[in-house]
Amino acid sequence: MNDMNASEHFQSPDDEPSAQALLNEAIEWLQYARGVTATLADLIHEADRVDCKQMSLSLDAIASMTQAGLQRIGQAHAAWCHNELRSL
Repeated sequence: MNDMNASEHFQSPDDEPSAQALLNEAIEWLQYARGVTATLADLIHEADRVDCKQMSLSLDAIASMTQAGLQRIGQAHAAWCHNELRSL
């Protein structure tokens, strides 16, 4: 994805991203987190020793990517609920 914060660039309520767009962003963030987790697990498995500082930074990055995905899921749910209420 070229712009990982696309949903944050919408300025007015009329320009808010759709639930579908937010879910797509969430999926990308969570796939990135899964990929980094798998890579890190492979590196640790093959390593003779582990640099705890680098491990901590890597785990923080995974947590941040996961949080970004979860935020998009929450935003998508809110957008979906808002659209459902508006259609009543």
